[in-house]
Amino acid sequence: MIRHATNTDFRELADLYMDASLIAHPFIDPDYLALDKVALREVRLPLEEAFVYEQPGEILGFIALQGPEIKGLFVKADQQRKGIGRALVDYAKDLHDHLDVRIFQENYAAQRFYYALGFEVAEEGAHHALPHPEYRMRWPA
Repeated sequence: MIRHATNTDFRELADLYMDASLIAHPFIDPDYLALDKVALREVRLPLEEAFVYEQPGEILGFIALQGPEIKGLFVKADQQRKGIGRALVDYAKDLHDHLDVRIFQENYAAQRFYYALGFEVAEEGAHHALPHPEYRMRWPA
């Protein structure tokens, strides 16, 4: 089931973010991710529209949107490749006529995932805080 996230979910979502980011972004300093986790929980999630995918009593993933921009998509490691990420992106597609997402160029799994969902690279650029290049991908292409 997909539902709106509430402020009572933010701590769990930040923990999920941290766990998934350590796996998906091994090229990022874990100390940076720890600081970003706090910013996510305390600043960004309250300002974004977040949706969680849950089974009774357990959040398995979430997507955070700021308008048509996907600010984050994270699924528990042991729940990946089960359609949860796809379901969350499809939910966001139903809300917007286009979507944008920024991903690190070094995150090949994310590139494959978004290509499979019909996204294409629209722009290359630099991350605002890290020395890692990123792509802005867009749907529909």
